[in-house]
Amino acid sequence: MNEIIFLIIILLTILLTFCLYKLLDKRGFYFSLVILNICAFILTFKITTILKLNVNLGIVPYLGVLTIFYIFMIKYGYKENKDLIKISLCTNVITAILLVIMNYFVPAITETISINIEETFKYNYKILIAFPLIMLLSQYLVCKLFKYISGIQSTKWICILLTYIITGIFYTTIFYILSYIKVLNIKDSTFVGISSYIVGLVITIINILFVYLLTKSKKVIK
Repeated sequence: MNEIIFLIIILLTILLTFCLYKLLDKRGFYFSLVILNICAFILTFKITTILKLNVNLGIVPYLGVLTIFYIFMIKYGYKENKDLIKISLCTNVITAILLVIMNYFVPAITETISINIEETFKYNYKILIAFPLIMLLSQYLVCKLFKYISGIQSTKWICILLTYIITGIFYTTIFYILSYIKVLNIKDSTFVGISSYIVGLVITIINILFVYLLTKSKKVIK
């Protein structure tokens, strides 16, 4: 059942970006960026089992965000990278603030979900700081690395794959150390990180096909 839900999330991530692009053209990518950032932030609090691997669900929309960066760099060039990073950072900071504020609301007598939310933040509050930070650093690194690799390798799917292989290690190492220290033991945290990285590689390959679909008729703008 978890695998089916996981596949649905992957498909919804791709479908969201595709539909907004078809409806709003270039502006659709900006809307997708904001929505996927919020989804990535929220789903990052959830760890689930996929094919006996403990995976952080936030990896799906996180890679959806990076896919938008790849599409922009291939389809429109590198001039708007800073704007994309700024929008992403603002979205993550505002989301973090709203999540913190929501935690301090006094629940109604009939409300039961607030108990779960309070317990979530009690043990995973470090994610509220770690996620915006790691997203900022990883997006900056993706932009720089993809541009560098593109300068020496013209095949875009190879550029995307190499970019993920390198930046994914950075994201996995830093994020899971910052987020799960004193929450999970080192063995479990490492297992979640490695599992998410491996699953992320598969998702990246799927996203490469999506990037090709949206950029195959466009030339790279330097």
